[in-house]
Amino acid sequence: MLSQLKILFLDDHAGLRDSLGSFLSNRNSSFNFLYAGTSEEAKYILENNPDIGIAIVDINLDGINGLDKIDSFRQIIYELRIIVYSMFNDVLHIEQALQKHIQGFITKEASIEEIEKAILLVSQGYVYYNKSVQQVLPVLLNSKNTNSEKEEKSSSKIFENYKMLTKKEKEVFELLAQQMDSQEVAKILGKSEKTINNQTSIIYQKIGIHNRMELLKVAKFLGVIL
Repeated sequence: MLSQLKILFLDDHAGLRDSLGSFLSNRNSSFNFLYAGTSEEAKYILENNPDIGIAIVDINLDGINGLDKIDSFRQIIYELRIIVYSMFNDVLHIEQALQKHIQGFITKEASIEEIEKAILLVSQGYVYYNKSVQQVLPVLLNSKNTNSEKEEKSSSKIFENYKMLTKKEKEVFELLAQQMDSQEVAKILGKSEKTINNQTSIIYQKIGIHNRMELLKVAKFLGVIL
C-alpha cells in the first residue's frame, strides 16, 4: 500500500479546487488532499497537520496575492514544498514566484496528467515548471544577465574613476567619507576651505557623483569606510 502524501490545496474557487483534487485522488490513491479557500484557513490546516508535504497555492486569492503568504506557511512547516497553480503565466508573476523559492509552477491550462506528474516530482525533491513557464524562463535569465553585466560595468567604472584621483584628492575623499565638513578637512590638511571646496568639485566630477550621500555610497563600496 502506498504511503499517503498530504497535500494542501489553497484556491478560492471551491468548485475548481475540489473537483480537481477529486480527479487527482481517483488517479493516484496516495494523494490525500486538504482544502482551503483563504490563507487563514490554510494556516489553520497546516498547524493541525504538520505532516503536510506540499501546498498547491493559487496566486489570486480573492484579490490577495497568494505568493505573499508563502513565507508564513513555511514558518509553520519549514520544509513545506510549494507548487504555484495559476492562470497567470507572465514574466512578472513567474519572477515573483521564483523569488519565493518555489518547487513547482503550473498554469491552469495544464492537464490532470501533468499536474499529477508535477506533484510526484516535487514530492521526490525535484522542481517542475510546465511548458508555459519554461518559455518565460529564458526571458528572465537574459534580463538577470543583462542587469548583472550592467552592475559589473558600473563597479568597474567606479574603480577606474577612483584611480584617476590624485594622491591629494584621495586624501580629501577619505576625509569627506568620514563625514567631515570642508572646514574640518581644510584644517587637517593645512589648506584653505576654498581649495578643499574646489578639490571636492573635481572629485565629484572625476568619480561621477553629485553629492555627499553618493560619495558615502562609493566610499563604502570601495572599502574606504565600513
